[in-house]
Order: sequence, then C-alpha cells, then structure tokens
Amino acid sequence: MDDMSKYIDVFIDESKEHLQSMNEFLLKLEKEPDNSEYINEIFRSAHTIKGMAGSMGFTRIAELTHKIESVFSLIRDDKLEVTSDLTDIIFEALDRIGKILENVANFENEGEIDVADVITKLQMILSLMPSEISSQKNYSSTSAEEKDSSLEQVNFALNQFDKQIALEALERGFNVFKIRVRLEKGAVLKSARAYLVFNKIEENKGEILKSIPPVEDIESEKFEDSFSLLVTIKKPLEDVKKFILSISEIEGVDVLEVKKDTLLAETEEIRKKVSAGAKKVSKGTAEKLGEHKVTQTVRVNIEKLDTLMNLMGELVINRSRIDEIAKRYDIKDVDESLSQLTRITLDLQNVVMKIRMVPVDYVFSRFPRVVRDLQRKLNKEVDFVIEGKDTELDRTVVDEIGDPLLHLIRNAIGHGIESANERIKKGKSPKGLLKLMARHEGNNVIIEVQDDGRGMDVEKIREKAIKTGLVAEPAAAQMSEKEILNFIFVPGFSTSGGADQISGRGVGMDVVKDKIESLSGAVEIETAKDKGTTVRIKLPLTLAIIQALMVTLNGYKYAIPLANVDSTLTIRLEDVQKIQEQEVIVVRGEVLPIIHLAKFLGIPEQNEVQKEYPVVLVRIGTNKIGIVVDELLGQMDIVIKSLGKLIKGIKEISGASILGDGSIALIVDTTAIAS
Repeated sequence: MDDMSKYIDVFIDESKEHLQSMNEFLLKLEKEPDNSEYINEIFRSAHTIKGMAGSMGFTRIAELTHKIESVFSLIRDDKLEVTSDLTDIIFEALDRIGKILENVANFENEGEIDVADVITKLQMILSLMPSEISSQKNYSSTSAEEKDSSLEQVNFALNQFDKQIALEALERGFNVFKIRVRLEKGAVLKSARAYLVFNKIEENKGEILKSIPPVEDIESEKFEDSFSLLVTIKKPLEDVKKFILSISEIEGVDVLEVKKDTLLAETEEIRKKVSAGAKKVSKGTAEKLGEHKVTQTVRVNIEKLDTLMNLMGELVINRSRIDEIAKRYDIKDVDESLSQLTRITLDLQNVVMKIRMVPVDYVFSRFPRVVRDLQRKLNKEVDFVIEGKDTELDRTVVDEIGDPLLHLIRNAIGHGIESANERIKKGKSPKGLLKLMARHEGNNVIIEVQDDGRGMDVEKIREKAIKTGLVAEPAAAQMSEKEILNFIFVPGFSTSGGADQISGRGVGMDVVKDKIESLSGAVEIETAKDKGTTVRIKLPLTLAIIQALMVTLNGYKYAIPLANVDSTLTIRLEDVQKIQEQEVIVVRGEVLPIIHLAKFLGIPEQNEVQKEYPVVLVRIGTNKIGIVVDELLGQMDIVIKSLGKLIKGIKEISGASILGDGSIALIVDTTAIAS
C-alpha cells in the first residue's frame, strides 16, 4: 500500500469519474435495455475500477466491481435481461462503492462499510446463470492480426528526420531497438507503468524516438495491455530487457535490434514512393509522421487555484495603483510600459478565470439518478429535463450548490408534483414535468428548478405564519404574495402536517437560502396553484474579478458591474416624466423607468441642483432601467471583496473593492434595483 499511496488521489478521481459514467449509462440502459454501447461502457468502467482497486489493495471495491462486471458480461451475451429490479441492485452497489471511495478519500482505507448484502444480491443473480461468465475476456482494441504479427512487422512510420537520428546514433556506437512492453492482465495505472519504463530508458542514457500508440495516448491510458517503442541506447539487448522487467506489473518484454541496412532500405523505399507519386500524404498523416506534440492535463488542488486568484487580484489592485500615481503626477514616461502591463495583466486574468470555470453539468449530472430513485420510491412518473448544462460557473461555487439543488429537486417531486391519478383528475398529463435550467444573465448565472405540480398555497402559508406568531394578522393581510412566500425560508417553517421521508420536518429551505447567500447569491420563488412552482437561484459568475463602470454619488465612488450595463446617456430635467408616480424617460422611442441611485441606497443627494444628469442604462433579463448618478468615471477592473458577516444581507450591495488610490468602492447589485 505504501508503494501505491502516491497514486491514491489519481485512483479516487478516476474511480469517481468511472462511477459517474456507470450511473449515467445505467440510467440510459434502463430506457434502452438492448443498447450494446451502454452495456459495454458500463462493463469497461467496472473492469477499470476493479483493476485499479485490486492493485491499490481495496478488496471490497474490487469484489463489488467484479460482480457488476460479471453481471454485465451475461447481459452482453444475451443471457440476462435488463429490468428495473436488476438496475436497482446495480445502483445500490454503485452507491456502496461511492461511500467506500469517500472513506478512502478521507482516511485512505475502506473503513467499516459493509458490502456483504449487496454482494449476496449480485451473487444470487449470477447463481441462476450458466457458469461460463465471460467477465474475464480481455477486450482489447488491438486486432488479432496485430497480436499475431512479429515485432519485425511493427511499423513506427518514421519520417526522414527520425531515420537520420537513428542512423547517426548507429554511427556513434548506439544500438537501435524495437521494444514491445507487455503489461500484466488487469494492470492498473498503466500510464504510471509506462512512465517508469520511459524513466528507466532515460536513466540508462537512452532516447525514445517513437512510440505506438503516441505518447499523448499512453499518458491518457488510451491503450490496452502493451505498447511499443523505438529506442536508441548503448546498453546491450539483454540489459534492456532486464531493467524493464525489473518494473512491477510488467509481464514481458520483446526486444529486436534494428540494423543500419534496414533503416537505409526503408529510407530508399520511401524516397522511391514519394518521387513516383505512388501515395499522397494527407495533412493528418503528415502530422502523424512528424514529431508528436504532447498534450497533457494536470490535476490541481482547488486551494492552489484560490491562491493564484488571490495573487491575480493583488496584481490588478497594484496595477490600478500605479495607473493612479502616473495620472496624479503626470508621469508620461511610464505610459507605454503601463499599457503593456495592462495588456499582460488582462490576458493573465482571463486565463486564470477560465481555469477556474467549469460547466454546471459537473453537479447537474448527479440528479437524473436522484429523480429516478424518487420516482420509484413515490410511484410517480416524472419527465426530468436539463437545460443549459454547458453554462460555466466558478468551480468554488459549483462545488457548493449540489446540496441546495438536491433539496429543491426532492421537494419538487415529493411535494410539488402530484400522483398520476391526482394529475388526471386535474386534467393534466399523468407524467409530471421537472426542469433544471441554467443560463447566464449579465454577470450572474441563473439556475431554476421548475415543476408543473400543485404549486404552493399562499393563503395556507399566510395562515401558518399568523398561527406561529411570525406576523400579526392585520400586517399579514397587507403583505404581497412575494413577501408571504418568504416565510418558506424561516427555519422550521412547514405547512405539512408532519414529517415524511422526503423533506423531514420543515428543515431545508432555510439552509438552501443560507448556503446561496453565503455564495453572494439570492433565492426567490414564483408559484401558481395547480400550475407549478419555480425556485430561481441567482449566483455570481465568479467571486473574484469583474469589469465595472465606476460612478460617484455625493463624492463617494460606486461600481456597477459592466456585464449589466447597456449604455450611458445624459438627461435634462425637462426630459423626465411621471407615470403613476414613477419617473420615466423616453430613449429611442422606448419608455424606461429611472431610479436615483442615491435615493435607492438611502444616502444624501447633492444639494446643488443640476440641469443635466448622467444616467446608466442597465439591462436585467428583458427589462431596462435607468440609474441616475452624479458622475461617470469610466471602466475599471475591480477585485470583489466580501462585506463580511457583520454587514451581510444588504441586498442593494453585492460586495466592495479596493481601488488603486486605496479608497473603497461599493459594488451595486443591479438585480436588486430591478426587483
């Protein structure tokens, strides 16, 4: 275990990816039981996890995945039918593997999680089947012809440059070898084994000219049980075999010496073919014949990305500070250097931001399984639709929204969507509709959980609020529907008669609200009786750096996120009209409401009466609003800083930023202005 401990993070990450893949394909297979592609994908993932777990010494994971692999071998051979009862057992096994993986991640061992009951269920399925279970077959992408061919026939497709290097190596007394490395059946972390082979060759002063498959495929483990190399090295053939075989999980090594005459003959043959025009080489083939460009991915701890983002923020602040000093003292000599620094900083900022962004599908992909299980438990039919899963969000935000969304989905199915009989009586389709949607809106991401169920009874909520002493009856009578719905977020508030297995005793919506607000987000509810409910979550696109339009109010600076800004203009007092006590202006034939930002924020307005006012037109969804300010200062990159726990809950302000001159600018939440 000690030898493999350095691979434990890779094992956990890759096992979780395969586990998620199995969940997704199993859901698809339940709807298309005869789809061989889904069956093979599940089989391959089970086989991969089994091999990795066995190598790492995690016997319970290995045993569970071996049983799953055996079951799917029977399914693939048409000896076993896919049913909902069967998939229930497989899902149970996958859940158990997931729990063990969490224990491995936290404590580097499998813990006390019992798997005997699930293994018994899987074994019962297998015991009813013929004994020739084909789970031990090796599904290799290598063709039979290639397996039977000798090492002599392996063609590395050397270009002229490669052959010249090989010939020069021979002239200098080096050997040129074709090497085929065969890994043990079921070997795991194959790329790690390949790396050890490469490293051994380099330690022995050798050089790898070519590989089959290419290096990038070997690093991505896109090969089965063997790979081939063309190597120049001074060591003799037997020594090469010996040091490669010293690596664990290497089953065998074939080494063949390549002679000078062979290289010269191949070079002459290619020259003749090219000159005769016997074969045209496509662009793609030409690239394969040339040097392979190695593309790698690196797993990085999120804390390192946080540190990188913090440093990026400090760089932005200090760049603004230099800019401020240069303007204050009219230092022209730094203009060019400062412009270059600005460009570099912006490019670096964009790269860092992109590194942190991940699609919301990262969290959305777990919910089809949740919906499927709830349908079976509650005997309801639900059509689950996901939209906008490619919408990108900061990784730290994505990691935190899983539990709130899970609660909303459970609520929608458990309490929102009616039973089939109840829906038919209401004239609805027996199958309910549940939508999980994400989209960008300005500098925010909007996530909606929408159902077409019974909706919330606003009057019932009002009565419950009065009964529990949350509000007096006269005040409740004056409250709007939106204000009444906000009682849902009070801890412990529930209109149901008691606890149930879906949402318990009213605990949940307050936790959802607290979690979203801790991410600088907001939650709101729209509902209509017997029509359905929509819970809308607004989250900042990133918690780090944004572009903003800087304005002043009564001598203080404020920032308006540029993503929400449509345009700016100047209005005169006589341009302002009133419609039902709301000030409006007409812009290009469109009547737009205007709001004085100072009045909205509750700060004193300038005493001096101005004839003209600058206005910032902001777009919120499909609506446009004019925001009146004292002065427009221009565009700036700002680093968002939290207001902290002591002054949280100010809906008009989403954060603050430190400017180049050391002053503080509050960031205006334009969505709050529009609501």
